Amino acid sequence: MKIYTKFFGEIIIDDNDIITFNSGIPGFEEYKKFIILDLESKSTLKCLQSTESKDVCLVIINPWDYFNDYQIELSDDEVDCLEIEKEEDVLVYNVLTIRQDKITANLLAPIVINSLKKKGKQIILSNTNYKIRQEIVCL
Repeated sequence: MKIYTKFFGEIIIDDNDIITFNSGIPGFEEYKKFIILDLESKSTLKCLQSTESKDVCLVIINPWDYFNDYQIELSDDEVDCLEIEKEEDVLVYNVLTIRQDKITANLLAPIVINSLKKKGKQIILSNTNYKIRQEIVCL
């Protein structure tokens, strides 16, 4: 399948790599289909690119690359919604906000993906002190 992307122009993707967000992502609810792309080779930065709009692309990171003690707990409803059967099938990412003066990660609302079923959801953690804008010092 051919898609148009914000950072890479026109690319060909495998339909099997498309992740479905049944409710969309907050702020982008109308877009349901996304793909994860490496921003650069050997970089920990990735892009969560909409396959439906080239302008909808979120820069994401694996939280454990930057926050060793990061922990999340999914509710039974979230596990059911994503059809998670095994922990090893779960991918977790955090959305970055990149400004001239600093880079922050949204640790409070991770994106959780069932890599086997290709289903994703942005969840909001409860009972935690994580921030929406946690500064990242080194990228």
